[in-house]
Amino acid sequence: MSINVGLIITSAIFALLILIASVYFLVYFQHPEDKWVAWFPKAIVVLGLTLAAYNIFLLPLDVANQGGTLATSGAIPMEKLTLAFYITTCIITVVGVPFTVFYYEGEDDTDDEEAQTSHKGQLVYAIKWLIPTVIVTAVLIFILWYKLGYAIIAATRYEAPLHELVSATGNISEELWPTVQDYCTLVGSAKCKASPGKINVPVSALIYIIAIITAVGWILFAFFGGAGLFTLPYDCFQSFRNRPRPIKAAEYAERKKKLGEYAVRLKEVAKDLQDALRQTARSNGKTFSRRYRSLKAKEAQFRKNVLFLDYHYRRLEDSYKFQGGNLIWQICVLIFGIIGAFISVLWFIQICIYTIPFEVGSSIPAYFLNSFLTSVSKVPVIGIVIYSIFAFYLLGCVVKGNVKVGMRVFFMTVHPMRMGETMMNSLVFNVGIILLASLAVAQFCTISFNRFAQFTASQRMFTTNIGNFAGMKWFYVVLTSLFLAVSVLSMCMNVYKPKRRNNDRMTFKL
Repeated sequence: MSINVGLIITSAIFALLILIASVYFLVYFQHPEDKWVAWFPKAIVVLGLTLAAYNIFLLPLDVANQGGTLATSGAIPMEKLTLAFYITTCIITVVGVPFTVFYYEGEDDTDDEEAQTSHKGQLVYAIKWLIPTVIVTAVLIFILWYKLGYAIIAATRYEAPLHELVSATGNISEELWPTVQDYCTLVGSAKCKASPGKINVPVSALIYIIAIITAVGWILFAFFGGAGLFTLPYDCFQSFRNRPRPIKAAEYAERKKKLGEYAVRLKEVAKDLQDALRQTARSNGKTFSRRYRSLKAKEAQFRKNVLFLDYHYRRLEDSYKFQGGNLIWQICVLIFGIIGAFISVLWFIQICIYTIPFEVGSSIPAYFLNSFLTSVSKVPVIGIVIYSIFAFYLLGCVVKGNVKVGMRVFFMTVHPMRMGETMMNSLVFNVGIILLASLAVAQFCTISFNRFAQFTASQRMFTTNIGNFAGMKWFYVVLTSLFLAVSVLSMCMNVYKPKRRNNDRMTFKL
């Protein structure tokens, strides 16, 4: 085993660049009110983004380290490194992100109009909800591991009659025993029957934890990633098509007045909603739970109305004060949409002709992107760049789908990210989604680019081990098919659904 010093140095530099990029992402998106506060949530955001990127880049690093051969491997212990990163991701996802989300929710956990929750109160609130969350998660994983914690490995079962291996004196024949290389050959192939069988191999608890957390990420990936696969480029096209146009002062004043009326109505609804929540929080029993959930759903819808109003206000300002906004940026969005549409189509074809046939074990019509990625990997760096584009595009689809689905489902709270205006709780929430999805995307890319990933630790973990867990094989097949179905459905809804005016989507009824 030779030490590839260049690969180790390149990996270290790349890891540092990812960390710097994560810090820059935080600084670029955070709200000015969070600039010099909320250090722990910021650490969670930076760590989460860094881990998500590392999870994606583990596969190309593994490929470079392995050198495309089974016998020869590099000096980097990819088996241990992969396991360490995935376990850390699980810990941050199950403990770090929920704790931070609960901490911010504790800020509003009061029914007194004048009361202000202290940091100590928020900490108590976060711990109060984190402990049962972790316990329930641990118990569920333990039960699943205890009942289904084994891999089903295909094997061949041989049956043959017993053969005499002892001498006349009753001792094992020293002449016969060393010559027995194949029992079926010894007894005669006609008497030896072969039949397909299965072997249940126990798996470690750590690998099973990764499998379950990854399965949760798969659910998010199937719904949100599928919703975003064609919605992401489609919205880029629509953003350019419906970009703000220059308007005159009279039209600006009229539209601003109308938005002001909407804002007044939203303010009234906000006051009524806050009073209703406070009054309901003082009550007890089953009625409280039903009423409170209903009000929280209306609160989620109210937040979406605020986002719609803010969207229209920004467009109005761009139309008048900036005479249509930044045209260069709008063209860049259009170009990204064109490239994104091309990548989406390639992913759709790859899933249909390779990923699903590979998962079900049927014949594969064509290797498609596998062959392309294997070919370009012969040129240094090019293979990593191409793989990164396809993998991170899927993460972008998950984030886009999360916002898109959240806007359409009335009870979901939306956490949009805007440059320089994203509150820390929204950043933490989206980082949690990205972290979970990164595990699913890493496994999905390992399966979809299986020839590119051959002989790697990622392939052994995701296809040989986790892919054969009891109940998991068809779980992935169903979710991959669901990913395709959701992507087709979202595309049809975007293209064929009658266009609704934005004002019609703003509801104010409490």
